[in-house]
Amino acid sequence: MTTDARAEMVLASLGDRLRMERERRGLTLDQLAELADLSKPYLSRLESGERQPAIGTLLVLARSLGVSVASLLGEDDQVAPLSIHRRIPAEPGPTGISITACGGYAGARDLEALRVVVSHDRPPSAFAKHAGEEWLYVVRGPLLLEYGPDNHTLPAGTTAHFDASRPHRLNAVRHEAEILLVASAPHRDLRNSHR
Repeated sequence: MTTDARAEMVLASLGDRLRMERERRGLTLDQLAELADLSKPYLSRLESGERQPAIGTLLVLARSLGVSVASLLGEDDQVAPLSIHRRIPAEPGPTGISITACGGYAGARDLEALRVVVSHDRPPSAFAKHAGEEWLYVVRGPLLLEYGPDNHTLPAGTTAHFDASRPHRLNAVRHEAEILLVASAPHRDLRNSHR
């Protein structure tokens, strides 16, 4: 199977899981779009597998649905409150990024651990912002962290911890970059948020 075909399969399965979680919670596209502060057309394209969400969008959608990113990525087959991950991410696909959940036991809601590989020739994504904090460790770099109006070039071995409610984005510089990213946010109770 080619890298492009594999990427299309991953996007389609992510879209299917996103739709299933939305429907399981009895939410319409409009309601989830409002909860996640996304446009309905964009959310529809994510569910149809036409678009790949950015890291920030994955975090926001998972939190809005009350599930882990690992669940949306189809990687949470554990039932115990323990999660052990041995998956190695693939090389960045046609969109220039690979995101693999490195945490997320069944029922986990407040902490997301991700392994992210960013291609150096990936076009800059839109700035992300979401409730909570992010901590990252640059495994391979350098990585460009754009945080508000400031740019920070982070070499391998560097960490950054920041308020994720401010605009931020990540890009590779000269070479592929790999990071471990941990994001946390307050839990949102879906039972009362869409009525």
